[in-house]
Amino acid sequence: MNLKSFAFLALFPSKSSAHIAVAGSANIDTFLPISHLPQAGENLTLLPNTHPTLDVPGGKGCNQAIACRKLSNQKVSFLGRIGNDEGGKIIAKVLEDHQVDVQHLQQCNDFPTGRGYVFLEGKTGRVSAVVSGGSNMYGWENFRCKTEKEVDSLLEEMLIDDSDHGQNFKCLLLQREVPEFVNLILAKCANQNGIIVLQDVGGEERGMTEEMMSLCDYLMPNLTELNRLVKSFDGTAVEVDQTNHDSIIKSANILQKHGAKNVLVTLGEYGSLLVTKDGNVIFQESCKFDEGEQIVDETGAGDCYRAAFAVAISENNNHSIKECMQFASGAGALACLKEGAVPSIPTRNEVETLTQKCFARPTIGSIPRGGWGGKEETFPHTFGSRLNSMKDRPELWPNPVDNVQEWVKRQGEIKGLGCVDFNYPQHFHSWTSEEAMEALVEAGLVAGAVCLRYPSKFARGAMNHPDEALRREAIEMTKEAAQVAKDLGCDEVVIWSAFDGYDYPFQVNYNEKWDQLVKAFQEFFTVPSTGAALLFVKEINRLNMGLTLDVGHMLMAGENPGQSIAMVGDKLFGIQLNDGYTRLAAEDGMMFGSVHPIMALEIMYQLQQIKFTGHFYFDTFPQRTDPVQEAEYNIDKAKMFYWAAKSMDEKVLKQITDQHDAIGAMKVVDNALYPKR
Repeated sequence: MNLKSFAFLALFPSKSSAHIAVAGSANIDTFLPISHLPQAGENLTLLPNTHPTLDVPGGKGCNQAIACRKLSNQKVSFLGRIGNDEGGKIIAKVLEDHQVDVQHLQQCNDFPTGRGYVFLEGKTGRVSAVVSGGSNMYGWENFRCKTEKEVDSLLEEMLIDDSDHGQNFKCLLLQREVPEFVNLILAKCANQNGIIVLQDVGGEERGMTEEMMSLCDYLMPNLTELNRLVKSFDGTAVEVDQTNHDSIIKSANILQKHGAKNVLVTLGEYGSLLVTKDGNVIFQESCKFDEGEQIVDETGAGDCYRAAFAVAISENNNHSIKECMQFASGAGALACLKEGAVPSIPTRNEVETLTQKCFARPTIGSIPRGGWGGKEETFPHTFGSRLNSMKDRPELWPNPVDNVQEWVKRQGEIKGLGCVDFNYPQHFHSWTSEEAMEALVEAGLVAGAVCLRYPSKFARGAMNHPDEALRREAIEMTKEAAQVAKDLGCDEVVIWSAFDGYDYPFQVNYNEKWDQLVKAFQEFFTVPSTGAALLFVKEINRLNMGLTLDVGHMLMAGENPGQSIAMVGDKLFGIQLNDGYTRLAAEDGMMFGSVHPIMALEIMYQLQQIKFTGHFYFDTFPQRTDPVQEAEYNIDKAKMFYWAAKSMDEKVLKQITDQHDAIGAMKVVDNALYPKR
């Protein structure tokens, strides 16, 4: 059986009402356009015909609060300090204009609003800044005296409203342009209440205590900040650069030894890299702009990235961490196209458009078809091959072939191969779908389908097991496989049970088993032939339910594969190509067309007749041959049979079929397979 999803949702399609709190700095920035960033002792003048840009709202806390609000419809509360001056009024107004809750933005009479002086390199948009903390640094003394109970009360006041009693509040975003004791108090309180704490490491150059790091669910430094933090714990640590992922991972591991959980390192144009508390590593490349788009100002890029990540992770849409990083990358990139941290913050629609353009997962329909070789005309189908075959003949591969990752790498060496079909759950015991996606990208492949292989506990049946609890478990496993398929960017789930649950007459109630299967598939194998399977699909009556036919299985069932394909028609969602000697209950898994070449020709002809659009999957068993070479041979043979079928004269075939002309049919076959030279 085959389940197909017709359309996947956009990267971040829905906007749930989870709340975000941002605590941090608010500055008034002055931008100074210069030719290059100054060296020690160097005096510079502004670029010719330029002037300072004055009184631009900024500061990490202010930037991130506005960014969170623009990138979602969530309630965003800002906890900060401003002076009793013109700068403070500008800050308060811009936050209110962007519908940020400023109930806890407190005015200080003794200290001015913080100010930033930003050196902006004209040609590249690179920046360097000097910040005068003002009320951001010195306006919190009354907060230091608050008890935990008072802080709890403050957060409740910030985060709970009358409409939903704060049940959807998800995360707290912190920076380091305010005193560390402020972050520590807030992080403790959030941690105790199950609120996700995200710590932007940017701001004042200072170390961080192990206690503070242990309270943060995500520690988010850039590379400079990562090096600085690591050196504060290990003075002998060597600084790393953006392209040395192994060194970045080692640096993150050092922080994790001192209490950090998930370390997300931003690398500017080189992307971002997350080292999780479980030891997994996820790399996300940066968004690439079209030629002609120019970077203007990088001031707010980091703030936009972190705010977007907070928005994505707080929304209850089952986004993978990889997708959260993609959304953040899009926001950070767009923030470079305008001058000023707040003016450059993009809208959610702008971010979604860019991320879809940059990161939309390739699908079977969007990649070059057929790989290498063949006719000048592009081959219209993608090829996949049995992943488990990559563990055969291990002596022909330089690395141990004892894991799925290595099998994917080996398939990446097959010329002309375009996709990988995974088995679920067997191929996902040792890695996640995010890691599988990384491996596919590295191998230059995409996912073709996820194939259900119910484990041996379902020997008495899967969705028709006599135990209702196990039937339910099989259904849930099928749904899990569909989610993995979605995570991998493919729209096909192939469901095959090795166990029908019975062997003898009178052992089961056939009608009851049939009804159980129909009911199970209507929610989201006692099916002995193509005809019965087609009847089954018709009774289920779901548009996204179809069949996958395996040539070897059809031979085992005594069927004519070409006839079965014609009978299934547009309900054929998948085809598995192989060959074998026609023996009852024997699947040889031999190379396509090796035993029945005329049958192979008719298979390709019938696939063309029904306008089959799926990929060609080779379900073969190269136990005594090189699996890579065998897959390449299968690809070449499939192309040969395909083009041979394409060359057959439809008018002549019509005359032959009208007269049931056997000799004429064989002559047409000969001309197609062995054209006269």
